[in-house]
This record gives sequence, C-alpha cells and structure tokens, in this order.
Amino acid sequence: MNTTYWVILGLLLGAEYFAATQYESSLAFVELLQFIAIPIYIFLVSTVFFTEDKVLTFELVLFRKWSTVARGRLLSLLLSILPFMIFTVFLAGHYNRNDLIAPISVAILFYSSAVLISTTIGGGSRLYVLSMGLLFMLPFSSLVLIQNQANIGNPVQGFMGYLTYLFAPIYGSYAVSSGILLVNVDKANLGILLFSFLLGLGYLYIFERREVYP
Repeated sequence: MNTTYWVILGLLLGAEYFAATQYESSLAFVELLQFIAIPIYIFLVSTVFFTEDKVLTFELVLFRKWSTVARGRLLSLLLSILPFMIFTVFLAGHYNRNDLIAPISVAILFYSSAVLISTTIGGGSRLYVLSMGLLFMLPFSSLVLIQNQANIGNPVQGFMGYLTYLFAPIYGSYAVSSGILLVNVDKANLGILLFSFLLGLGYLYIFERREVYP
C-alpha cells in the first residue's frame, strides 16, 4: 500500500469519527458512509484490479492458472476491505448505532463483489466508468427515489423497495426507521449477503473459464 492509500484511509476514517461523534442524529453518519466513505474506499482498493492485458499476462506467467489468479484477487480484495469494515462497524456499535452494523457490512460486501465481477469485462477506462457508476450512481438513484416518494407521502415498498435497499443498504436502513421505505430489513440484509456471495462465485466462474493463455 502506498502513501496515497494511507492518507485517503486516514481522511475517511477521520471523517467517519467526526460524523459519529459530532451529530446527535445518525443521518450525517449514514450519508457519509453510504455516499462518500464506502464508495471511495472500495474504488481505491479495487483499482489494482483494473489492469490492462499485459499485467494480467504477467500474473498468469507467475501463477500459471486462471483459477489461482482469480482466487488471489478475491482474497486480496477481502483482506483489503476487512480493516475498513472492522473500524466502521466498531464505530457504529460504540456510538449506539447497532442498527447500522448489518447494513454497513452487507453494503461493503455487495459493492466490493459488484466491482470485482465487473473487472471480467477487461481493464481500461470503461472499467473505471462502470465501477464509478456502481459505487456512486446506484446509491444516489435510491436516494432520489426515496426522497421523491417521501415528498408525495408515498413510501417505497414491494419489489422496488427491496431493489432500492439493495442499491443503498445503509441509507435504506435509515429510510426504513423513518417509515419512508417499507421492507423487512433482516430479509433484505440476508438477501444482499447471499447475492454478494453469488457475485463472488460468478466472478470466479467467469474468470477461470477464459480460454486465452499466455
């Protein structure tokens, strides 16, 4: 990890601590995590996988198998997000925001697995655009929908409610507690966890079945 990584990590964790300690309402902490801290951090640790073909070729020469490269990348990403997840979950629990622990955990896993499987399309600028869309636009789409429905006094529910929660679990949890989003949070979190697991398996399946070898 280079100096830039540690500087950004320190800034994000510091911002989380400030939001958790300086505001009585949990909304500031929720919005910081959902729309800024988590997307930026996952994008930061995922860029190492946005490799061009020549880097992938080097990995294959080194490890000899597609499956080894795929599993190594998956393990590397999990290890990269673990410290950030532990600190963020600890912060939520320590400052009596236990209702956010599960949404924080599944949000980090979902966004990480979604970005990881997107790397199977290849590297380059298109992957940067796609990843930024997944990390930033999906949560904001949920925010816009929830706020629009709240303005007309019509809560989001049913299939659209669960889809909205999937795109933004942390803000979705806050919206549920506010009565704006009507979903079963436990079922939604479990569903996201299973979906993230399937995305991880899908990444391994797609990556391991490439037919070009160096």
